[in-house]
Amino acid sequence: MKKIVLLMCLSGLFASFYSVAEKRSVGPVEYIKVTELDNFKFLTRIDTGANTTSIHAFDIKVNNDAGKMKANIGKTVTFTTMNEKKEFRTYQAQIVDVVTIRNSIAKEQRYQVELSLSWRGESKKVVVNLSDRKKMSYKLLIGRNWLQGDYVVDVEMQPEE
Repeated sequence: MKKIVLLMCLSGLFASFYSVAEKRSVGPVEYIKVTELDNFKFLTRIDTGANTTSIHAFDIKVNNDAGKMKANIGKTVTFTTMNEKKEFRTYQAQIVDVVTIRNSIAKEQRYQVELSLSWRGESKKVVVNLSDRKKMSYKLLIGRNWLQGDYVVDVEMQPEE
């Protein structure tokens, strides 16, 4: 009986190791491109504490705004973003959801859109919060929704341009 339990534990450990070994390592800071913005590049913070990816967005305008954020789901939103080099892009996307975010300062509601984020030739479509990140060093913050299933964070890795 002890041998069976030991074998089960070892096989579980092996399975966990194997699944991690299949994932690519990403550093704590990386250059990520947003495909829909003509591969607009951001120096990005990878944040395992954030559930969802956030992009700096301002001049947010909803087409035929219903007045309430939840009522705007499915509508088109236009926003402008800026990377760390102060380069700008304007984009139009469909609102897929509205979420309430709690941070150290307050609670706020944010629109969410889907964007394809590309890193070292691999692209992944994820839900992204539209957030005012003008005071933040990193205008694109990668959350667990981008990491999940594909990446692990190696804190010793350096970004490649």
